[in-house]
Formats: sequence, structure tokens, C-alpha cells
Amino acid sequence: MRILSINVDVCDEKTSKLINEESGNRTAEIVRAGHILLLSLLVMPGFSGCGRYLDEQLCGSAGCAWSDGDWARASALAGLPATAPEDRSNKHLGDAAAEALGHKWFFDARFSGAATMLDQLRRPVPYARAPKGQPSGTSCATCHDLANGSIDDTSVPGNVSVGTGWFDVNAQPTLNAAFYTLSFWNGRADSLWAQAIAAAEGGVSMNGNRLHIAWVIADLYRKDYQAAFPEAPLPMAGPSSEVTALVQADGAAAGQCTLVNGACPVDQGCREAVDAAGGASGCWPHFPLQGKPGGKAGCQVGDASEPFGDAWDCMNKDDQTAITRVFVAFGKALAAYEAKLISRNSAFDKFVDAGPGSGLISPAAERGARLFVGRAACSDCHNTPLLSDNQFHDLGVPQTGPGVPTEAECPAGGVCDCVEIPAGIDADGNPVAEKAAKNCLPWGGRDGIAKLQKNGFRRDSSWSDDPTDTSRKVYLDMSPGEIAPGAWRTPSLRDVALTAPYMHDGVFPTLEAVIDHYDRGNGAASGVGVPAPQLRPLFLSATDKSDLIAFLQSLTGEPLPVELRVAPVLP
Repeated sequence: MRILSINVDVCDEKTSKLINEESGNRTAEIVRAGHILLLSLLVMPGFSGCGRYLDEQLCGSAGCAWSDGDWARASALAGLPATAPEDRSNKHLGDAAAEALGHKWFFDARFSGAATMLDQLRRPVPYARAPKGQPSGTSCATCHDLANGSIDDTSVPGNVSVGTGWFDVNAQPTLNAAFYTLSFWNGRADSLWAQAIAAAEGGVSMNGNRLHIAWVIADLYRKDYQAAFPEAPLPMAGPSSEVTALVQADGAAAGQCTLVNGACPVDQGCREAVDAAGGASGCWPHFPLQGKPGGKAGCQVGDASEPFGDAWDCMNKDDQTAITRVFVAFGKALAAYEAKLISRNSAFDKFVDAGPGSGLISPAAERGARLFVGRAACSDCHNTPLLSDNQFHDLGVPQTGPGVPTEAECPAGGVCDCVEIPAGIDADGNPVAEKAAKNCLPWGGRDGIAKLQKNGFRRDSSWSDDPTDTSRKVYLDMSPGEIAPGAWRTPSLRDVALTAPYMHDGVFPTLEAVIDHYDRGNGAASGVGVPAPQLRPLFLSATDKSDLIAFLQSLTGEPLPVELRVAPVLP
């Protein structure tokens, strides 16, 4: 046996104890004599508490501290492809005309609507991007800043993103988003184009609406749009100014045509709409300037609780289909552009390509990489070149912070309802009907998969370019109950040093706080559900933690090409 002499201060008593406990049948013989520690050659590979000293003195060649298994696991994290995966539901991926439109639309704030100054539970918030009712000036780039990891670093208080109102989660990076199996933190969309249109009409994100979006395209992008999307022609023949001249601007009938001698001027491009209850009729432009599906079935003329007086639901079905087709094309163009936003060639990628001990990352980052795939077990979930397993896990993250809803704030019948009752028999022998939770935001993937199964813009829908795409069928067949309450999709760690705050609700402001959470291993009392059993104390030393951070910092990719990340000239 070869014996090595090292200063005792290198390894503390806890480290020595853990080496003995975890080395199994390998010999780890510790003898203390004054300030001298004797340690056998056969110590655990990659044990970071004192590993850097052992590496220097035990290894005969650079990088020999890597075991074959650890290096294989680390290598599997590198080399994200240069092109996004195929999406059969969007034939415009790779199409230059669609990409160019998507690039412009990503930065064009004219597609957004007015500030709502509400949160996801429809509660008032103190501020948003603009005063309530005023144009928000929000674009995709507002919450996905390509100059800063493609996240929102401008929101105050900073844990969740702010658009026309307050989100319940922070904005995930757009970089590399095309590699996710499902979109959003909770997985409620199965393609980038479906994610884009959901955000465009979301009441706290852009608060746009499909009629307004179609009109902006018709007014500003007509020629380029028609060339790129001949299969989804614009149904409006002229500009929106022609409609503006016909409609009332104020009052309960705002958006409806001005009556002429008490009658609807059908000869000027207006039409009568009859209320679903058979009551009052309305007089709408053939294509109103604003409108999206409401919460009530049928046409409720002038209903203030429905978007824009229910202008959308008072349209005929063929017109609705034509506008929705344009709306979907809008999402597919954005997705075509976003699929090009790929962060690659990080220092870690180059290190793996060159081999262990190449010096292309710091010794601390190399030790952190061994920890990541070894004792810290980070790669159990953050694996593949995306550094995400695309699965849902409950990590015991505190469900706290301004705008972040808790289960207690989601009672039965509320906007957010987390009350789930199985079918059964009550104490008096009477049958009890099953009651599902509805819009239970704190449950993450359990709520998201239920929404995905009802989503009308899936890969297998009529809006897909290939409705036979069954690549996400596993999520459609599963019971949402298979996902634990409080489980959220694993985010990629590429560019993670740029994307604070962390976790779905932005509860941790720094990477140090994230690592401390994992090191504790038992979750937080204010979390949702039961943390995954894999979550256990890691007993990381201060050196271990700094090494992990050095590794995470090595995952920052090269800047996107200027022509992709800079706003183009808009019409």
C-alpha cells in the first residue's frame, strides 16, 4: 500500500468520517500524528473535501482523478446540438421567412394589450409595466432579455416576472427552450408555438388577443406574412383604420359599429349579432378590432365580464376559424425564431471535448463537475446535454413570495382551486361525487398536465401541421394524479449563472442559496406536498459548494450571434 503524507488541516474530522463510511470495502486508513494525516491511496474518487490535494499528489497524469463512470456521466452533459429537434407540428421551423417574422414579432410590443395590474388570482397588485388600462408596451423580449440569459431581470420585487400583471412564477429562459419536451414550468403546452400564443393572450403576460394580433399583422406585416404563411390567409381585406372609422370608441358599446338611423349598417361591413339568451342584439364589424374567447358559451352582447363585450363569441364560426389560423401562424413564426436561440460551446463543453485535465476549466470547476455527477447526485435530474431530464420533481421549494399563490389561497370554487375530493360515501351513507382541483397553480405539473390534456392547441390538434404527431402521447394518457403536488419541470442549467432568481417561484436569489437548499436535503415547511425521496442531506463542505458554483459558472455558453439577439428594424 502506498501511503501519502498530507497536512491535517486539509481534511476535517467530518470528511474523514464520511470517507470511512462511504468507501465500502476500499481501504481508507486515517492516522493522526500532530499535524500530519496519513491517507491510503484507495480513497473514494472525486471526494471533494480534500480531493484537490489528493489529485495533486496521487495522480500520475492530469485528470486521473476521474473514474470512468464519472467521466462518462460528465461527458453526457456536453455537446448540445447546434439545431433544435424536429417539430412535426410546425413545418415552418428552419424556414427563413418565418424566422425573420418571428424575430420581429419577438421584439414588437404592439401585439400586447393593456396593463391589468392583477396577479394570477385576479388580485390587485401595486404596479405593472404601465398604469391599469394603459398600453403595457410588453413584448416577448420584455420578459426574455436576450442580452441577459433570456430571462426577466427587471421585475420588482424580482422573484416572479411582471408583465401586464404579476405572474405566479418567474420567466424561464427562451434560450434552448426548443429542447424541452413540454413548455412552461408546469408543462401545460407541448410545443413552442403553443407556448407563444398562450403567453400572448395571457392576462398577466402580454394580455393580447387574437383579433388585435391579426389586425397588427394585417396593418404592418401583410406582404411578408402572406408570403410566409399562404396556408393561413389574412381574412381582412383592408387596414384597421377602415374599421376604426365605423366603431364607437367609448361607453358600453365600445368596439361595436355606430348605428345609422338606429340600424346596423350592414352595407358598410357591419353585421348584427344576437345574444345567446335571445335578448338584445349587437352590431359588430365583420372582424372586430379586439377580441378573444370568453369564459361563457355563446354570444353575450356587451357583457362587461367577457373580453371586449364578448366581441369574439359574437362572431360567426368561420370567421373565428380564419382569425385563429392567423393567431397560430403568429405562434409558429415566433417558435421558428426561438428555435434558433441555442446556447452552446460553454467552457464546460470545450473542456469535455478536450478531455479531463485539459485546463479549459478551473480546477475548482473540474472538482465541481465530479461532485455534480458523483456524490452530490445533481445529474440524477440535470442530465443530457440540456442538463434537464424533462421530468417533474417536488424539491421541497418554499411556495412563498409576492404574487406566489399558496394552497391556502386556493379554496374550493375559487379562481385557484386546490380542493380535490375522491368519489365515495359520506358518514350518512350518501354518495359523494368526485371533485377535481381546478387551476391549482401551486401544484405545478399536476395542474399543468391536466391543462395540457384540455389544451386545444396541442401537437395532435387540427392546428398542428401534423395532427398524427403522437410524440407527447405519454402525457395525454397519464392521470395528472401520477405527478406529485408541488412537482415542477426540471429546468436546464445552461447559462444558469445568468438566470437568477432560481426555482419556479424565484425564491432563491443566488446559486449559493440553491446549493444550500439541496445540501439541507429535507425541503421547506412552506413547500407543497411531500419532497421527493431522493432529496437528502449532502454534507457539502464550504469548498464543495464553491466548487459546484465554479462548475455551474462554466456552463455559460457563447453569446448568440448579434443578428439573432438584437432587435431588428420594425415597420
